[in-house]
Amino acid sequence: MIFAPEENADALDRLIVHDAAENAPNVPGDILVLDDRSGALTAWACARIEGRSRVFVRSVLRSHAASARAIAARSGKSDDRVLIAGDNLAAPDLGTFLAEHSFSGSLALGRLPKSLAALEENARFLARHAHTMDREMTLVLGGATKHMTRSMNDALRAGFGEVRGLRGKGKFRSLYASVPGEGVAPPLARRSAWSSGELVAYGGVFSGAKADRGGEALARVATTWIATATERGIASPRVLDLGCGNGMLSLAVSEAAARTGAALSLTATDVDLDAVRSTHATLAPYSWQPGIDTRVTWDDAAGGEPSESADLVMLNPPFHDGTRVDATLVEPLLEAAHRVLEPGGELLLVHNSHLRYRALLERRFSATREVSRDRTFTVLSATKAISKRER
Repeated sequence: MIFAPEENADALDRLIVHDAAENAPNVPGDILVLDDRSGALTAWACARIEGRSRVFVRSVLRSHAASARAIAARSGKSDDRVLIAGDNLAAPDLGTFLAEHSFSGSLALGRLPKSLAALEENARFLARHAHTMDREMTLVLGGATKHMTRSMNDALRAGFGEVRGLRGKGKFRSLYASVPGEGVAPPLARRSAWSSGELVAYGGVFSGAKADRGGEALARVATTWIATATERGIASPRVLDLGCGNGMLSLAVSEAAARTGAALSLTATDVDLDAVRSTHATLAPYSWQPGIDTRVTWDDAAGGEPSESADLVMLNPPFHDGTRVDATLVEPLLEAAHRVLEPGGELLLVHNSHLRYRALLERRFSATREVSRDRTFTVLSATKAISKRER
């Protein structure tokens, strides 16, 4: 297939579709696309399906799902022909997504996830669905050869009887899996006790079910903020957990509100669909707690949140793009935090102490101070300016 320029197909996309076409020729039925970063794989699948067959897309990142949705719209396929996991947060996990929409295909293709846990989860969900539907299944996933390990083969073998590497091209190669196993156990959430609750992790969520040390530093400051909110005249704090991950910070402030009996309106948001699933599960014990209103959204930099709608924003930002340190990743999140905070509202941010984030905050906020610091992590507080009219 020759991709149109607007589809932004790269060398890995081309290799994946070549390997899928070569190893699963003329396979009828629905096609599943996993972690399509550019929309190119979705475009290939849309061009390949016939009759009433459909394309199923599950991309972990919200931005990647948006790219796939745009490609589907350009292809002329109706919404019932291209289904995207996570829309309206329905069926966020792969197994439920396939079952609820009766996926009836035998081909899945996409990019290898960075996390072995996510890869094994996908393998188990796919194998179980194929066995339920009494269908064969071919899975082709591509990635950079230098990042591949034999552990990836082992993760795929959790669901499939035949797993092998395909011939690579340049810096990339694909892994092939087929022959879904019988009696494959469902993927289980990872869980660990933390504070007075439990952290729950699905797929490749950051830090898994473990407490992140930087997050713990921020949690100590945030819980103090909740405990003293009434002293600052905030009876019902509106809190945004920006980049919620496994829900650790949201759990911390929920516990603090429950201890004091304070009302709390909490929104947890993340661009990662597995993070949304994880935070939902972590916060489940507080979903019916009187006075605590929790909401979890799949969103890119809180784009769906109203301006000036939060008293407190908590942010434990990413600073790696793959293996490369990139401090600029925090920029759109700082812009989002400033927009969402009401005048006089406060941002609490944790970062690795060797990085210099303070200047980034001082350019946007009226007052910035260091709350805590050790050799590894620093917690900063930044306050949004109050206009003269509001004073």
